[in-house]
Amino acid sequence: MNQRFTPERDDTILETIEEYLNEKEAISALSPTSVYNRRYELNRFGNFCKKHKVEKPCDIHKNLVIAYLKENNIAKSSKVGILYVLTGYMDYLVDEALMLDNIASTIEKPKFYLPKTDYLTFAELERVFRSEALNAPPKVVDRNLLLFGLMTDLCLRVSEVINLQLKDVRLENREVWVTRKRDKTDKIPLNDDLVEKFKRWYEIRPQYKGHDSQPWVFLSSHGKQLKRRQTHYVVSQALARAGIIKRKQGPHLLRHSGASLKAQSGENLIMIQYLLGHENLNTTKRYLHFNWDDLREMVDRSPRLNLDVPEIENNDKHDESN
Repeated sequence: MNQRFTPERDDTILETIEEYLNEKEAISALSPTSVYNRRYELNRFGNFCKKHKVEKPCDIHKNLVIAYLKENNIAKSSKVGILYVLTGYMDYLVDEALMLDNIASTIEKPKFYLPKTDYLTFAELERVFRSEALNAPPKVVDRNLLLFGLMTDLCLRVSEVINLQLKDVRLENREVWVTRKRDKTDKIPLNDDLVEKFKRWYEIRPQYKGHDSQPWVFLSSHGKQLKRRQTHYVVSQALARAGIIKRKQGPHLLRHSGASLKAQSGENLIMIQYLLGHENLNTTKRYLHFNWDDLREMVDRSPRLNLDVPEIENNDKHDESN
């Protein structure tokens, strides 16, 4: 232990992990999903420390963190995420006077480049919707088309869609209230097509078991809330039926495609950011794509500068005036 530093409490690393996560969850600084994911990663780190006879936060040192990253053979992209989690946790330790310095923040983060993300063109999206309308089982057609519409037209996350409750949809006002990350709520307008899709689904929904006792807009065939995995299956099946193969076949492809097509159409990026629920515009920029023909047309539209220099008619007069 560093003799120049005495921690405020004698808690172990594993105890402080729970204290940290409980605090973040209590003040809604982290969503339940984020708490779950961080608990897994931090407990793995805590057990690694314990295995190496380090049980108190003040005894964590830089080489221990580096050894943890090395031993688990973690990919570059994952290392960045883990260092981000450890940095947040150690910020808490420093604030609570349980650690002198944030060790994780001093470790250089590896550079990596995100792979280019797939998105569907407008023609491909039409194929998906048309194929679903023609080929999906009658009982789920209207449910699935509404699902797809919310992900493409409103760019909603799968969690935002499946957690929609009946009370969140106000068709009379043509709007929906969406619960975002950290329990933030945003009001989003509905277009005529989405309003019609809601009405058609609401006509079918009473055929589902438990429809009158479930608050969720979307139900599974068993009358329960539609789950993330089920939604992923629905989207991947629709893409397969439409003969479309992308690297990632899930719901995020529809959300990503909706945002990309809006950007290509010249829509306001701030409004796209609002639909996506991003706090940072840099995150939104990952959804922006263009094709070569559009780029060529943009360059062709560049204004031409007039570089014609007017000739001086009488050079003698010009000389005399000087």
